[in-house]
This record gives sequence, structure tokens and C-alpha cells, in this order.
Amino acid sequence: MAYWLDQFHVFLLVLLRVGAVLIVAPIFGHRNYLNQAKVGLAFMVSLVIFPLVSAHHPPVPTGLFPYAFMMIREAMLGLVLGYAVLLLFVGVQFAGQLAGLQMGLDIVDVIDPHSSSQISVLGQYLNILAILILLTIDGHHLVLQGLARSFEVVPLGGVQLKEAVMLKLIALSSEVFIIAVKISAPVVLALFLVSVALGVLARTVPQMNILVVGFPVQLAVGLGVLTASLPLFYLLMGKLVNTLSRHLLALIDFMS
Repeated sequence: MAYWLDQFHVFLLVLLRVGAVLIVAPIFGHRNYLNQAKVGLAFMVSLVIFPLVSAHHPPVPTGLFPYAFMMIREAMLGLVLGYAVLLLFVGVQFAGQLAGLQMGLDIVDVIDPHSSSQISVLGQYLNILAILILLTIDGHHLVLQGLARSFEVVPLGGVQLKEAVMLKLIALSSEVFIIAVKISAPVVLALFLVSVALGVLARTVPQMNILVVGFPVQLAVGLGVLTASLPLFYLLMGKLVNTLSRHLLALIDFMS
């Protein structure tokens, strides 16, 4: 009886780490997904990982407070890994916000069901496109592999929230702006040139209502450049996913 109780406690710790990652990561934890589906997915992934952990796990504390403290640390590790994945999609949404602002689409906002905040239509479009690309290039496999790797590097109860983890998260947060600028650069640059051309045209032909002419021109140019730059967006997402895999491994090493 004591053996099975110990195994249950171990499985619960595994489930907490896995569930925290899957809830925060946008690929698995989107609010549009049924809660039963998310719980079932976390349970199935935990069942797959559990045999690898149960054979080599440290002693589980018997006291209530030590065990509760261990549960909190396991959940923190999962939240940190899931947050690192979330930052990639925050950068993609921010890129859509920048491009939509230049195109004049910032007046049309929608509610993002994942973050419960208002984002531009273009930001929501790029976010959905990024998720589809990530699934196409098996980026979700990299997240699951990083999760499995965390149990090899950081055993149950061995989570250490060091200063290096906080510094790494701050660095990843700063890269959100770099990602946004890289993705939105073609549209922003093209619309900047259009704005310059419209400004010269307004000075040359004062009788022309530049506001009436400028909006459809900016919208057409922005959508055209965005469509033409989709192959570049696909290549950039591939590089960002590979970089994300290295960041996840670095975070896991820092918490060991």
C-alpha cells in the first residue's frame, strides 16, 4: 500500500509540471480548447513520462508542507517553460499590432480569447498563422521534448529558481520587440515609403484630398507586402522555433 501511495505522489508531481507547461503554452492551452481536452492531454502526456521518472526519483517527503512546497516548485518549473513559449507568440501578435497601426487597421480590434485582451485583426491573423506554421514544422514536438528533457536534468524536487533564470526570462522578454520588428519590417518600411510619396504628392497637388486617397493606398500596399512576405515569415518562424528550443534547454539547465 505504501508503494502505490508513493507512486501516486510521484505521478501527481509529474502531472503538475506537465500541466503547467500545457496550460500556459499557446499551442496546447488556448482558451478555445475544452478544459476536459486540456486535462486529458496533460494526463496522457504524464502517463507517457511517468515510467521514465518513477524508476529514478528522489524520496518523496511524507510531511504535508514539504510535499506542498515540492508541488509549488514543480508547477513553477512548468510555468517558466510555458511562459518562454508564450513570449514567442506575444512577439508575433505585437508585430501584427505594429503593421496594423501603419495600415490603419488599429481602429478594428478583436478580443483575444487566450489573453482576454484587445489585439488588432492583423495580430490575431499572424498569431493563428504562427500556430499553424509551428504545427507544420513540428514545433510542438520540440516543446514536448524539452518537457521530457526537464525530467532528466531536473529531478522531482530538484527545482532551483536561481538568479540566472530570472535574467534569462528578462532577456527573452526583451526579444519580444526584436521579433516584432523583424516580422513587421517589410510592411512598416513599405508604408513609410508610401507615406513619404503621399507627402510629396500632397505638396505637389494641394487640391487632392490626401486623406481620402491615402487610406486605401496604404491598405492595399500593406496587404500586398504582407502577402508577398509570407514566405519570409515562414522561414523566420522556423529560425525562431529553433532558437526557442535552445532557450528552453538553457532554462532547464539553469533550474537544475
